[in-house]
Amino acid sequence: MTNILSIPGVKVSQKDYHQIIIRGNGLEKFNNIIEEKTSIKPPSKNLEIMHDLNYLFAKNSFDQWSLILTEKKEHHQILNLVSSINTNENMLASDYSYGQVYFEIEGENKDYFLNQLTHFDLREEKFPKSTMAQTVIARIECSIYNLGNKYIITCNKSFEDYFQQRLKDTASLN
Repeated sequence: MTNILSIPGVKVSQKDYHQIIIRGNGLEKFNNIIEEKTSIKPPSKNLEIMHDLNYLFAKNSFDQWSLILTEKKEHHQILNLVSSINTNENMLASDYSYGQVYFEIEGENKDYFLNQLTHFDLREEKFPKSTMAQTVIARIECSIYNLGNKYIITCNKSFEDYFQQRLKDTASLN
């Protein structure tokens, strides 16, 4: 974890998470395999997330899920998980860990802070807890996960420096 900034009511840090994209049908066998490998139930509705201390699992679309591992793992452990999922002919898992960058934004003013970087409506009635969205933040296509007390934002690693700078620029305006 790297602290990016801290201003009154907002803390932004960069995290070292791992991400696996999984494609499948979401039926009973799919759910059983995922639950066996991670001990977390797959979400059933589009844009819904399930999370615990180790995993954040989001349903991106009718046949695609993002599994974010929030606890540090060795690369071979991630590859073993991907390989074990891929032994099932109706599922395809890919390691996206090193192609993504992850930011955690928390604090009582997190919505106000993010509203300076995006047009996305962060109000509870439009972006409820335990959901995710794919939107543009600081002119970058990102995924944002609403965990209630914090947001996790992920985008392409090639935008890492630019995104960090936009966050710092926004903090300097406050």
